[in-house]
Amino acid sequence: MYTTIDLPELVKEAQTDNKESLARVIEAFRPKLQASLYQTSVQEREDLAQELSVKLIEAIQHYNLESTPGFYDFLNQIEGRDRRS
Repeated sequence: MYTTIDLPELVKEAQTDNKESLARVIEAFRPKLQASLYQTSVQEREDLAQELSVKLIEAIQHYNLESTPGFYDFLNQIEGRDRRS
């Protein structure tokens, strides 16, 4: 299993065509994918599972780790919203 600390590193490795890291990232998201699939009909689940896996791989390949805000950036953004409300 992964931890949140491992996930960014796994994504970075997956972006360099590291198949093992890509598989580990996909495995980390499998519970969320499965939960989404249970909301669909049984007949569509297999096709949707494949489509979701492809979309996840595309998202991993294009995800920009450098533009992800840190905790304090996020906190400042939230506080800014509160001031405007």
